[in-house]
Amino acid sequence: MRPAPFSYSKPESLAQALRAIAGGAMPLAGGQSLIQSMRLRTQEPFAVVDINAVHELTDRIEITEHFVEIGALCTHRQLSENDAIRQEFPWLAKAALDLGDVQVRNRGTVLGNICWADPRANMAVALLASNATISVTGTKTELIPITEFFTGFRTTVLGPRLATSIRLIRNLNSIGTYLEFSRQRQDLALCNVCVVRDEHGTCVSVGGIHQRPIRLSELERILDDPDSTIRDLHVQIQDTLRKPIFDPVVDHHGEPAYKLHLAATLIERAISACLKGGDRD
Repeated sequence: MRPAPFSYSKPESLAQALRAIAGGAMPLAGGQSLIQSMRLRTQEPFAVVDINAVHELTDRIEITEHFVEIGALCTHRQLSENDAIRQEFPWLAKAALDLGDVQVRNRGTVLGNICWADPRANMAVALLASNATISVTGTKTELIPITEFFTGFRTTVLGPRLATSIRLIRNLNSIGTYLEFSRQRQDLALCNVCVVRDEHGTCVSVGGIHQRPIRLSELERILDDPDSTIRDLHVQIQDTLRKPIFDPVVDHHGEPAYKLHLAATLIERAISACLKGGDRD
């Protein structure tokens, strides 16, 4: 199918891009999800604003003493091949490498994957467990914790604002694992999980069992309890996922009970992998 009619602009300044977005235009960076949805007419924006020429935006991954800053135009390939990411956040490199095919990784952007907000998006799940923050610009610039960024199925808190970068706190003691299950390699995951552990505690995120990617805070507290044992892990995970808050995405790929079973299995495997050193090379 062909997209419905739309107007296209490619501004060179952030102010121009923000004016277009405030007027209802949908931002486009890599376009790997947006263009496909427009062709299927599940998305019919009347205007698209291409942000690739905005000189205030960058594709760089900047390393400072305390933070890693991932630019709005950074692609999945750039993330997966970056030495600092591979060394300090290898689970993010793995999530990026597992995403789509070579063409998608070369064009698709990390921040675009977050803003698309599919509940099974690789980078959303991996960054959620990494306690990332999103830099957002509108009438002012602010940092939004990723735990507050997603509001529902493919919806976020952005509104007429533009996400401009992702910030990660550096911690050389972090260990993490990203795992997913899909019908075939490089397909959109039916369910995916990420577990990250450091001296401050454990983060567990999961996609595919709710209308947005979520953190399992109750399970995190159990895992950080010194009296908890690995022997009870299977039961604890199952008990957590039986809570009525979970509302798996309904589609033709599997029943909710099946997706919850996938989630439990992947979480258990990811925790076990973290105990063995995680995704480090």
